[in-house]
Amino acid sequence: MSKYFKCTTNKNPLEYTCGEKIIFTVSARDNRIDTACRYVKWVLDGDDGQHSEGFDACWGGHPIVIETTLDKPGFARLTCTAFSDDNAPLPDFAPIDVSAGADVDKLCLLDTVPDDFDQYWSELKAMVDGFNCELVSNEEVTSGVPEGIKCYDIRISTPEGRNASGYLSIPQKSGKYPIHVTFLGYGVAGAWAVHDPDAISLCLNAHGIENGLCHTESALKYKDELQNYGFSKEENASNMTTYWRNMMLRDLVALKYLKTLPQWDGENLSVSGGSQGAFQSTIMASVDSDVTFLDIQVPWFCNMRAEQHGFMKGVRPEFAEGLRYFDTVAHGMRVKCPVKMIIGLGDYTCPPASTMTLYNAFNCEKTLEIVQGMPHSLALPPEDEHFYKSNVEIKPGRYRHFKGNEYEVLGTALDSENCQDVVLYKALYGEQKLWVRPLHMFSEHVYKNGKFVKRFEYID
Repeated sequence: MSKYFKCTTNKNPLEYTCGEKIIFTVSARDNRIDTACRYVKWVLDGDDGQHSEGFDACWGGHPIVIETTLDKPGFARLTCTAFSDDNAPLPDFAPIDVSAGADVDKLCLLDTVPDDFDQYWSELKAMVDGFNCELVSNEEVTSGVPEGIKCYDIRISTPEGRNASGYLSIPQKSGKYPIHVTFLGYGVAGAWAVHDPDAISLCLNAHGIENGLCHTESALKYKDELQNYGFSKEENASNMTTYWRNMMLRDLVALKYLKTLPQWDGENLSVSGGSQGAFQSTIMASVDSDVTFLDIQVPWFCNMRAEQHGFMKGVRPEFAEGLRYFDTVAHGMRVKCPVKMIIGLGDYTCPPASTMTLYNAFNCEKTLEIVQGMPHSLALPPEDEHFYKSNVEIKPGRYRHFKGNEYEVLGTALDSENCQDVVLYKALYGEQKLWVRPLHMFSEHVYKNGKFVKRFEYID
C-alpha cells in the first residue's frame, strides 16, 4: 500500500448547518500508521464560491487542521497532495479528495420542469408501445458462459435510429424469472455479458453498436460519429435532436422486448448502473412503471443548471434547453419504486451537491450510502468511512428476515459511540435473543434469487 492521507471531520459530514464550523483534520498515513509529509498542498473550495489554498506539513501527533463554513446549502471540498523538496508531486503518496456538506437536505432542482415534460416522455413511451419491436439478430454466445445459462448477442429493432443491442442471459432451467437490466457508464463500447442463474439478465450497450469490441476497437471504429457524443450544444438545443433521445428510445425498446419473454415472472424488473448507467436507469424507472427496483451508483446528469447558480462544476455537457427533459433530478421526482443509491464525497465528476439533490428528489422508499473520499471510479480509500441516509420508518412489530426467521422489533435507539441509528429486536425462535443492527442495514434491500427483497419485511 502506498502512503496516503486520511481525513476526518468533527461530525458526520452530511449533518452540518450553514454557518456551522466544519473542521477537516488531515494526517499522513502508511499502512494505517501515522507517518510524516513535509510538504502538503491543500486546496479548499465550496459551493458557496469560497476558495483558499496553502502549503503545510504533518507528522505523527501533528495533523493539518483546516476550518471553514458554508453560507448556503452545499458542500466544501478539500484536496491534499504531497510534494517533494523540489516541488514535484510524490508519485507514491496518494492524494485525497474529501467533502463535507451543510443543510444538504435543502438541496433541490435549480430549474423548473418544462410544462410539456410529461407529455414528451408519454409520447416517446407511446411510440415504443405502439411499435412492433423484433429481434434483428440473435447469436448464441458460448465462450465464458457458465453451465445452466444460455447467452445471446441480440439486436432489437427500434422505431428511430440504431437498433438496441446487448448481451442477454437466460437460465436454462424451466421456470419464471425476474429481469435485471444493467446500463453502462459513458464510453464508446459494446456491452459485456452478465450471468445470473436466478434472473434474466440483459447488459445493454448505450449506442446500439456491436458487442464484443474492446474500448479501443470501438473508439477507433466510431471515432468520427461517437467521439464526445451527447456534448454537442447544437444537438442539445432541442429535445428532439439531442443524442440522448435515441439512447433512451433504445432503452425503452429493450425493456419492452424483455417483458415479452415467456420466462419472465411478470412481477420483478430491476435496473441498475453507475454514472451514465445510473442516468439511464433512473429515466427508465421514471418512464416505465413496470420497473420495480432502481439500484444506482454515482448518478450523472443531476441538476443540470447547478453551475449557473455557483455550484462546483462536474463533467457533463454544457447546459442547453433540450437537456431539461433529461435532468436525472426531474426524473427522480417521478420514480415510484424503491431506490438504493451510492455516492462518493470525493467524486467531482458527479459532485456531491448534484447527487444529493437527486436523493432528495426521490419521493419513494430510498436508502443512500455515502463514502467519504470515494472518487467517481468507486475505488474505496485505504481507510474508508461510510455514512447512510434512509427515509424508511421502522415501527415496532413483527418482521420476517429474508432467510425466513421472524423477529419482533422493540424500537430504535442511538449508538452512544457513533450516534448511528440502530434497531433493537428480539428473535421469535429458540432462546429469543435480543439483537441490535444499524437501521440502514435493517431497512435495506438485498439481492436474492435474482431480485431485490427487503432484508426485514414488516408483517404486523
